[in-house]
Amino acid sequence: MGGGGAERQLSYLAAELVRLGWVVHVATCRRGPNWERLVASGATIHELALRGPYDLRAFGAMRAIVRAVRPWLVQVWMFQMDVLGGTSAMMSGIPWIFSERASAPAYPLTIKNLVRRGLGCCATAVIANSAAGDAYWRAWTTRRFIVSNGLPLDEIAAAPPVVAPLLGDGGRPILLFAGRFEPEKNIGVLLEALDLVRRRHDVDVLCCGDGPLRADAERWAAAARPGPGRVVIGGYATQLWGLMKTATVLVSPSLFEGCPNVVLEGMACGVPLVVSDIPAHRELLDASAAILVPAHSASALAAAIETALTDRPAALARAQVAQARAFRHSLSAAAQQYDAAYRHVLRGRMGS
Repeated sequence: MGGGGAERQLSYLAAELVRLGWVVHVATCRRGPNWERLVASGATIHELALRGPYDLRAFGAMRAIVRAVRPWLVQVWMFQMDVLGGTSAMMSGIPWIFSERASAPAYPLTIKNLVRRGLGCCATAVIANSAAGDAYWRAWTTRRFIVSNGLPLDEIAAAPPVVAPLLGDGGRPILLFAGRFEPEKNIGVLLEALDLVRRRHDVDVLCCGDGPLRADAERWAAAARPGPGRVVIGGYATQLWGLMKTATVLVSPSLFEGCPNVVLEGMACGVPLVVSDIPAHRELLDASAAILVPAHSASALAAAIETALTDRPAALARAQVAQARAFRHSLSAAAQQYDAAYRHVLRGRMGS
């Protein structure tokens, strides 16, 4: 239950399914920032006490949980449970659903990804959170559903604006990035673009998240040219919605996504968006709702950020359009679509 969007969506979905009357059990291998929300969901939680990701005891532990719970349906979520939960469901003859949280570029031809694809082909059905994710499975299975990520819209609306303490209250525009410091988030292009913007504008920069490339961002921040604007590389942000509400621009330059949680949350918070022009962003946004730029161009990204900084009326108008679209992505709507998919799968298995 780490700090990623997939883990957060699982905690949201568990709570909503409980509200719909499902008896929900969640098996997980580790705790993290989304643990407390999962505990509060009303689901029964089963912790697998493992020594590491390749602990062979995991198969026996997962099998024991499935035998004890005797579920009508198993849904797997992320790679380790694709293997443990999927094989346990198949061995017990239980229908099971594979979750697709990304899209084709996330899966280069490796043994791990071939194993993952083989498991997905054996699943009773695949639920993707985006059209791009669904397209990846089109050649491999016909049993597919698309359910977009959901947002806790009331919680987001109630979140008060927050200024990151390390930024102070200098009144400067704030450029915000939030996400995993991973190659697919296009961190190199992001940092190059931010450097270009800082040369020409007096802005604060806040980058929130964790991951293997965070050290690169911290080195960039330490070497950043001096000026009144501050540069802060933070970790997982527990008050991200509040930070979004005080940001001037939210930047998401990802090379690929599934259904991007941070972008959806930014839409709901009403912050102007500058995003890479990729299919996952195009599913949610167009030129009336955000500035979309080529993913590999730091100069184009910098120019788009500067446009959002200097033409505030247009930026705010786009943000209002995006915010209106965010209301289509409620948690209740997502849970009802999962409920419908589950019932469809169960009817097919039971022949009625």
